[in-house]
Amino acid sequence: MGVARQKRVAEAIRAAVAEYLILNLANATPGFISVTNAKMTPDLKISYVYFSIYGSEEDVAFTFKTLEQHNGRVRFHVGKEVPLKYVPELRFFIDDSLGYADKMNRVMKDL
Repeated sequence: MGVARQKRVAEAIRAAVAEYLILNLANATPGFISVTNAKMTPDLKISYVYFSIYGSEEDVAFTFKTLEQHNGRVRFHVGKEVPLKYVPELRFFIDDSLGYADKMNRVMKDL
């Protein structure tokens, strides 16, 4: 399978997950959630979905726990929205690159 197909499927899954978050979890979590990226395995069986979560450490932990609890429902939504033979397993990860960049900017300003 081509890399282009992996990217198209990953983008469709990213959009479907973001839509689910807007429709179902926007008010249920204290942290602000943003889907930053999605990657697919070559066989399209597993999708790695990356989130940025803004808030305190407790908010981030609670929000990520809530995401994990909704994994099955998110996967069901992806199955309805993305036409694939098999709905991929979703694995969630926190993308802390924006927080790291912000920290580095503060360090640079202090110099």
